[in-house]
Amino acid sequence: METISTSVAARRPVPREPLVARRLATSVTHADFETVYRNDRDRLIRALSISLGDDALATEAVDEAFTRALHRWNAVGSFEEPAAWIYRTARNWATSRFRRRSRDRRFAPKIARSETVDPVTPDPQLAEALRSLPADQRNVLVLRYYLDWTINAIADALDISPGTVKSRTNRALNELNRLLGER
Repeated sequence: METISTSVAARRPVPREPLVARRLATSVTHADFETVYRNDRDRLIRALSISLGDDALATEAVDEAFTRALHRWNAVGSFEEPAAWIYRTARNWATSRFRRRSRDRRFAPKIARSETVDPVTPDPQLAEALRSLPADQRNVLVLRYYLDWTINAIADALDISPGTVKSRTNRALNELNRLLGER
């Protein structure tokens, strides 16, 4: 009888350390946040600006996302690509903000908008073609070819599978070729 209870006890798995504790044990320092901020902020703003078509909204969204990342830096800093989390947070925040602005426009008087200082995309035809793509395809192209992210980083940022990233990229490139013609 003792051999049975001993063998059952031997087969029990050893409790593993919780994921949160492992992440906190390897947490990233505050200085690393500053490095990510310095290296990625402008690139994220430009990418989101292309994706949204609104420079001011992109800047506000990225700044908001960096603020949220700083408050959660122990977790966000441990991600393989913290900028992917920041991009997804900025995109989600901008989408919500865009919806609120659309509702507000119906009730508020129109205010003159300032002209943008620098065009985000050097080719106006390309910018117009990108704006005509569905948002999900446009986001994938911007992250892949403008920010030069990997398929997995894009999948993490947009909360989709790598296969979906590949299929959206393919459809978007085919549509861009159709719109722009062969150059």
